[in-house]
Amino acid sequence: MPSSSGNRPEPVSIEVSGSAVSIVLTQGTINIWFGRKFDKSLIAKILLIISKVDGTAEHEKEVLCLFEEISEFENNGYILTSYARKKEKYRAIFVVPFSNTRALEMFMESISQETEKEDVKITLYWRGGKIRMNLIKEELSGLNCFGKQNVVYKDEPVGAVGRREEP
Repeated sequence: MPSSSGNRPEPVSIEVSGSAVSIVLTQGTINIWFGRKFDKSLIAKILLIISKVDGTAEHEKEVLCLFEEISEFENNGYILTSYARKKEKYRAIFVVPFSNTRALEMFMESISQETEKEDVKITLYWRGGKIRMNLIKEELSGLNCFGKQNVVYKDEPVGAVGRREEP
């Protein structure tokens, strides 16, 4: 990892994007967009990189299901935070902890299924900072599927375009 941290301000956000996947890292969230046409193995690679860098990362997932199915999600590591009846089904909200392998695998599979029908946007919550943001950026660069990188630093004026890099 290059260290030009002398007077370099802290990054506010780091974006890496390719033709079918875009990731924006900030200190509290990671926003990911998956298009419909891409190598589905990227889902696992990206989410495993994130879980390796920060095992406390998590996603809040809303599911519409039968009451009996709620326990299936819980048995696979999802953490139920709330549920409410909605006609014949239940709207359940779960936290998907990236520290739980079964939960992460089930989450990856659900994203893969969703991308068969439409583009998918997800928000992850994590304890990011300069070091973790740069670690993820470096790890993602190794996947060789992102054509653009954009880093926005703390002291840049509002509306300024960050430093664009070619990976």
